Amino acid sequence: MTSDGQVRIVELLLATIIIAIAVIFALFFSKPIRSIYIRETSDLRRLAYNLLNNFAMAGIYENVIIRGNLTGRPWTEELRVLVSASLPPEVIYYMEIYEAKIQSGSVKLKLMGKVFNAPDFWSANIIEAESVTYTYVSTGEPDKTRGVVLIIHFVLGFGG
Repeated sequence: MTSDGQVRIVELLLATIIIAIAVIFALFFSKPIRSIYIRETSDLRRLAYNLLNNFAMAGIYENVIIRGNLTGRPWTEELRVLVSASLPPEVIYYMEIYEAKIQSGSVKLKLMGKVFNAPDFWSANIIEAESVTYTYVSTGEPDKTRGVVLIIHFVLGFGG
């Protein structure tokens, strides 16, 4: 009688090992649901929007871009340092900031400046990239900054 119990335990162990090996092989040879490209670009998009939202919450747009010259350096240099410090080192970026003026039913864009961390972004070796556009309306104090509409075009990429 006791040998039947031992045989059942051995059968159970063998069945568990066979099932585990089958699952491991199935996972090893199957492709992920989303491609690597889609996963990386969605991560870049999320990173870009998180950074832009964090800057809005911290008042960076009013204090650095609209008022400008807090430290005596050009505001583009101040913003470049802030963006570079907020991103991982392997990410390269290019940012254009426009001010939108609404006059008699039409919108006119005025380029305020460009910020980037690669000397020639467009000829850099970029493996993956994502572009986002962010609109910010300043509602804070002082009255000088209230009602200013900024349109930020932000491109992030993994350098290769």
